[in-house]
Amino acid sequence: MAKIERSRKKLQRVLKQKGYPGGKVPKGKVIHHIKPVADGGKTTKKNIRVISAGKHKRIHKNRAKRGKI
Repeated sequence: MAKIERSRKKLQRVLKQKGYPGGKVPKGKVIHHIKPVADGGKTTKKNIRVISAGKHKRIHKNRAKRGKI
């Protein structure tokens, strides 16, 4: 099993790099790892997207249907 990465400081640094001051996401938005952390995805600028909570829910619902989760 892959090591789960959970560093709040690293996430804040990446969010600042992506243009979010203070390292915080806007209200109603969430962090999404393109390659899931559980599958070895890292918290990097290229692997992180800030998306709406509803879209995030749909992405994971679709992954579950395809058996990717």
